[in-house]
Amino acid sequence: MNKIILSIFLLLSVTTYAQTEDVVATAGGVNDVYYDFETQSKTAVARSTWDIGLTTDPQGASIIINENGGTELYLFGADTSKWSTLDTAGMKWTKIYNSETTWASGAFANQGTNHPDYGWGVYNSTSHDIVGNRIFILKNTLGELWKVMVPAMKANGDFAVRMARLNGLSEMTYTFNKMAFKDKNFHLITVNDASAPISTNPNKKDWDMLFTKYITFVQAGPNSRYQPVAGVKVNVGCKVAQRDGIATDSDDTTSLAWNSDITEIGWDWKTFDMASTSYIMVPDRTYFVRTANGAVWKLWFTNFTVGTANSTFNTKLIKQSASTKEIVQLNTQVYPNPANDVLTIRNNESESLKATLMNAQGATILTDNLSAFTAKTITTSDFAKGIYFLQLSTLTTSNTQRVIFE
Repeated sequence: MNKIILSIFLLLSVTTYAQTEDVVATAGGVNDVYYDFETQSKTAVARSTWDIGLTTDPQGASIIINENGGTELYLFGADTSKWSTLDTAGMKWTKIYNSETTWASGAFANQGTNHPDYGWGVYNSTSHDIVGNRIFILKNTLGELWKVMVPAMKANGDFAVRMARLNGLSEMTYTFNKMAFKDKNFHLITVNDASAPISTNPNKKDWDMLFTKYITFVQAGPNSRYQPVAGVKVNVGCKVAQRDGIATDSDDTTSLAWNSDITEIGWDWKTFDMASTSYIMVPDRTYFVRTANGAVWKLWFTNFTVGTANSTFNTKLIKQSASTKEIVQLNTQVYPNPANDVLTIRNNESESLKATLMNAQGATILTDNLSAFTAKTITTSDFAKGIYFLQLSTLTTSNTQRVIFE
């Protein structure tokens, strides 16, 4: 009886959809802050504590840099035999940035052309490993220059990063396995002490928005350049719709255009007023965020303070999630990837599993159900070669991974 009463109370409490004002404080830009709509929890991570983020996605190859902390990345060249004799004389010092649209393309990947070239390495169709083929120069958060390359990311999830100062001192190769950090989006390390990775970034299921600083191309009058901006990125699986010209107290969501770009909220909800030396919020601008668990939240900003870099905003739940928020890596095996003829899905869960195959445009092209501890195969030759996305879902968990049909 008590459980029934509690359930009714919780249902009533969420269906009132109350508006909440909140503030995210970054300590004057010293911290990044991860924010969760559902719990209103805030997790601060000092910007100076890491340089490189290595993906934990079993099918991903993304390596991001800490742009928000001042880390810079440059391409040295594609001849890895020059590692020991590296000389930067005559090198083109062109900065490389993280993608503004997806977490799946960090700065290290920006020199690639997609499969089989992943920017820092090339896919080997025999071993299914990605083997490093480029050397990079990285300026860390301390302003020191290091040379960095990734020898390999193996099919079993083993990741290796080789780093040293330009003079060859302090060289080490750091290794880890993705599955050991599968609850997080990225495994964060510093080049000067990679043996002590940080773990203060929250698990992927425990945040929706990241209040941070990133590099973007800004047009200001006749001048334009890449520059750092204070803004918001969203988590994997979130979609955002921006609505302008309608009062923020309206909950109207008709005719919204949803966007999966991670910087769709971004930084331009505010403008700096020179006369008052303060930020002014763009009037009648509202964001709607659909989180990975299906909930829809309304968001609008009311203040951004100079100096403290604190963001004040309101949130309101518009649509309740269909289930408990749980986005984790399932034990299900998907192999081989890339697949030449058939793709096998082996359900190692103790419950049934729904498999949904989507093309690169997000359109569903195949669905199937797998009973607990069973396996099924997909004949990949029935489909065009290219990149697809496979969503695996149970009643309480969901995970999407990239698969390649060759």
